[in-house]
Amino acid sequence: MIIKLSENIKTFRKERKMTQEQLAEALGVTAGAVYKWERDLSTPDIVLIMELADLFGVSVDVLLGYEWKNGDAGSALDEIKRLSEKRDYSEASSKAEKAIKKYPNNFDIIYQSALMYLSKGESNHDEKAYSRAIELFEHACELISQNTDASISETSIRTQIAKTYLWLGNHEKALDLLKKHNVCGINNAFIGMILADFLHDNTESEKYLEKAVSSCLSDLDYAMIGYANVFFKNKDYDTTLDCIRWLRNAFRGIQPEEKLCYFDKYDCVLLETMAEVYCFKIQPENARKYLRMALEKAKKYDKHINEIKGVELYDRMHLDFQPAYDIYGETALDCLKRRISYGERLEEDDEDIPYMLEIWREEFKEVFPNEQL
Repeated sequence: MIIKLSENIKTFRKERKMTQEQLAEALGVTAGAVYKWERDLSTPDIVLIMELADLFGVSVDVLLGYEWKNGDAGSALDEIKRLSEKRDYSEASSKAEKAIKKYPNNFDIIYQSALMYLSKGESNHDEKAYSRAIELFEHACELISQNTDASISETSIRTQIAKTYLWLGNHEKALDLLKKHNVCGINNAFIGMILADFLHDNTESEKYLEKAVSSCLSDLDYAMIGYANVFFKNKDYDTTLDCIRWLRNAFRGIQPEEKLCYFDKYDCVLLETMAEVYCFKIQPENARKYLRMALEKAKKYDKHINEIKGVELYDRMHLDFQPAYDIYGETALDCLKRRISYGERLEEDDEDIPYMLEIWREEFKEVFPNEQL
């Protein structure tokens, strides 16, 4: 192993926005001593190392920054993962405990062992496994500076701990942890569920659930449009269309098609996009069909624009998505007109769809005879 004390003193000092002089004053040493520690020219004695750890709010192990180079650690990690995936928890527990004894300050070993014990607890309803998972997750938080996986953070680990407390029946502890580590509302859905399902606090629950559903729908939109573009670029046009259809159904939910809502402004854009995809499939009749659907819906929407309400289910959840749809244009027709320049670019780039703008002009004239493109 190697120790990264000098690097960590500098890192933790800067995280706390302290100068070398301020750190020196806090410890009762000279600024030159701190300079030498950070340059690895000298090492503080054990008493000062303990004082440094206390000042930075970390364990001595974390301050020292153990970094294991022994290849056996990687082998042990792979074995714990493999046995956990096979749900051979008896052997996985044995391997994990041996690895923990050998590498007590290796983040990956500690974190993976915690995940294994959590999985064991869930599979076997094993309270001892849950308790061991919590111990290891807590230790993993102390070693977080070793972590190199961007998808793992102290917040994500604390969320795992909260989940474990929930399965142990300690709902209040789980809730407290989630609220303390709710960065950017990441735990809103989890918090709302605990409040509603376990603690029966509907009033507070709704505050979190409203935000969670709004965020979920936005993420869903981004994800499915992203997937649609992935499949489109791979020329898998059928799957592209399925992504858009799924998105349309997901947003509308149980709202009857004949009842207009704020979502229909965006739906006009999705229908027009489907028409474009059908052009790439060399199916002009289907392209006309979906473009006509988009245009007629836009005409109906704008005619009743002052009467439009939200999706009924979302309204009962007190969700308001009107501002999100307004970014596409003040009216539904505005939204569709913005697609014309995009269609022109597509036609210039792809000779396989020479009829796209022709279809656009013809269908537009049929539905909006008095409007100009």
